[in-house]
Amino acid sequence: MASLNPFVAPTSGDQQWVDQIRKTLKTQLSVTVDTPPVSIFTIPQNLKDEKLEAYEPRLIGLGPKHHFRTEVYQKMEQNKLTAVKRILKPIQVPDCEDQVIAKVKDIIPVISACYDSYPQTDDDALSWLLAIDALFLLDQLTVYSDLGYAIDEKDLIMLENQIPLIVLKEVHKALSSDNSDTEDLWESKFRYFSTKNSPFLLSQQNVDFNRVNHLLDYMYHSIVDNEKSKSIDVNFSQPGSVPDIKPATEELMEAIIKAGSMFPGAKPFIGVLESVEKILYESDEDTKKIQEIRVPSVTELSDIAGVKFVLSPGNEGIRNINFVDQCCYLPVIKLGYDSEVILRNLVAYENLMAQNSFMAGFGLELTEYVDFMCGIIDTASDVKVLREAKIIEGDLSDKEIVDMFNGIGRSFGKMSGESELRKTAGELNKVYSNVPSVRFKNEVEKQVRASAKAITFLVSISGTLVLMREAYSKIGSDPSQMLVQFFSQQLGSFSTLIQ
Repeated sequence: MASLNPFVAPTSGDQQWVDQIRKTLKTQLSVTVDTPPVSIFTIPQNLKDEKLEAYEPRLIGLGPKHHFRTEVYQKMEQNKLTAVKRILKPIQVPDCEDQVIAKVKDIIPVISACYDSYPQTDDDALSWLLAIDALFLLDQLTVYSDLGYAIDEKDLIMLENQIPLIVLKEVHKALSSDNSDTEDLWESKFRYFSTKNSPFLLSQQNVDFNRVNHLLDYMYHSIVDNEKSKSIDVNFSQPGSVPDIKPATEELMEAIIKAGSMFPGAKPFIGVLESVEKILYESDEDTKKIQEIRVPSVTELSDIAGVKFVLSPGNEGIRNINFVDQCCYLPVIKLGYDSEVILRNLVAYENLMAQNSFMAGFGLELTEYVDFMCGIIDTASDVKVLREAKIIEGDLSDKEIVDMFNGIGRSFGKMSGESELRKTAGELNKVYSNVPSVRFKNEVEKQVRASAKAITFLVSISGTLVLMREAYSKIGSDPSQMLVQFFSQQLGSFSTLIQ
């Protein structure tokens, strides 16, 4: 029987909505399992545009978002059934449908609440789908613990591919004769997988499984919760690309260049305008798209400001980054083939949970760490310094690491208070800015920026006069009213700027 999506607005009046909500609430209250928070999200399109293959599985589609994707279904469905058989046959399950599928179906109202969009699959199909995927994941985690191998580890950790822990627990209880507590089982399997695949050292303390949502959530908290600290509130800007606001002077110059391109005789002057624009407003397009914490690179800090980069002692993690006595202490990060996928999904999960969850415990600590690393790593020389300090380990080449950190976009969230990492970044900036040569360079740049308006004004007025003369010579004594109006508008907006 098809499920009625309770979160689609009714089309037949208020009574339909009352009936729908009454049924939804009654159904959820009848389920003894506590309703978990939304924790499986659709990755925002702007992140997929950066690197689609980091967020959509290549081989293994788990859950309603990817199970039926044609390319992964054809590759993996028989493998899933083989894994299910490998789990069920030794314990001689007499009837999988009655013993396993029915258990999952009983909690479908709660399972559906784990997704940010209500699964568009009827209850029977969703029960079978989730039970098969849960058994497959259990098999893969077991094989991984025994042999250190899974079909595709990075697919298992992708956010859209997560299987809610409540499904895994329910399936395991259905297969267990004594109905025993399964926390030790999942702690063992999740811990082993996360230890082998996490780019960071994990907390020595066990994660509270009453609050674990799924495998990715377990890895996230094992990384971040390596030290007790107060969670900081997060504020978010509108989703989408980072705003690109151009100065009014640049908009005016672009308008004159565009208009001038209509007149062949103005081409030499247009070339001058374009050169001036490049000098004043030159910006790397990649930098516009991928903004990061403002901090000098590793080589700038070490060669110019004398900062030494040191590996944090013990099992310290991203909450322990600090700057003391000209030394910047950073935790170890191990980077391999799958590390970028794992980092991207961890950061996406942190952002989406902080933005959408009513639960405490989700700041932007991991996101700010990645932003910080994007800031201090510009070239292979930066990676070399950190590798020599044992801060970066792993199989990726220096260039691959540079490309990875320079390709991860910035979050749209901002801590309401100043985090420890941002304080560290501020201290590094202060030390760097106090170097005499840097201070002199910054002052020169400040003076150049201050004169930019005056230069742009003079060039723009000159350009306007040249173009109006060109228009006059082409059109005659009665220039186009449209052209006059165009320049009047442009100069009118510019006059407010220079007042």
